[in-house]
Amino acid sequence: MDVERTGVVEPSGVRSSGVRSSGMQSVDRVAAVLLSFTGADAELGVTDIAERLVLPKSAVHRVLEALTAWGLVAKEHERGKYRLGPRATELSLAALGSVDVRALALPVMEELRDLTGETVTLSFVLGSHRVYVAQVESRQDVRMTIEVGRRAPLYAGASGRAILMTFSTAELERYLSQTVLTPLTERTVHDDRQLRDLLDVDRARGYTESLGERDPYAAAVAAPITARNNPRAFACFSVCGPTARLGDEVRRSCGPAVVDAARKVSEMLRGSW
Repeated sequence: MDVERTGVVEPSGVRSSGVRSSGMQSVDRVAAVLLSFTGADAELGVTDIAERLVLPKSAVHRVLEALTAWGLVAKEHERGKYRLGPRATELSLAALGSVDVRALALPVMEELRDLTGETVTLSFVLGSHRVYVAQVESRQDVRMTIEVGRRAPLYAGASGRAILMTFSTAELERYLSQTVLTPLTERTVHDDRQLRDLLDVDRARGYTESLGERDPYAAAVAAPITARNNPRAFACFSVCGPTARLGDEVRRSCGPAVVDAARKVSEMLRGSW
């Protein structure tokens, strides 16, 4: 039997030194490369992954090309970086159970879109990030659209903070100790104390607002979605649109509607899960 010593760094960070078959080694490499994207970095290059896993760049590149072909990762051609693809999102949704949350949420999203006139998105938590899993686009000529499967950090923008606002004190402190609040725009909140203060305001009113924090031309209002008796959100709704249209008063008027939509889905899930 063909055997070879693997140099893949396991998820625990311990380098495996056992003798494994070439077939098993290939599976190890694919799994290790895929799991690399569950860390803090949303986008990784071949060199980044090769150094982390102690693998040849050629081997990493072959794995990434195969994962790209299956839609489990996607390549950002301008920067040469890779990120999780839409099929990886399908796996995360399947892991949540038999309930199709997107199908359950769609009628509520359409109702919220018709009420606000803006695009409505559904995001799920994925590690230290969130990922867009569905959207219902605004019918207006100028509107916001998102790419399903794209990840974003929790600290930047209304959707991410809608999830962070449900963290316990210990969970939030652990998140902050492990996360660098890198500014995405001039308006991104990147100070720990300022973020904590903002989350206190968010919790008091039940929803979050953002204006140009993740995208300089986008504004949003978001609310958390929970299931069962777990107070920590696994998902959120957002209403998003151009900053020129979603001013302070409009965002405040959208807040209760987004909260109500998130509550409806949360209640439906509690009866299903």
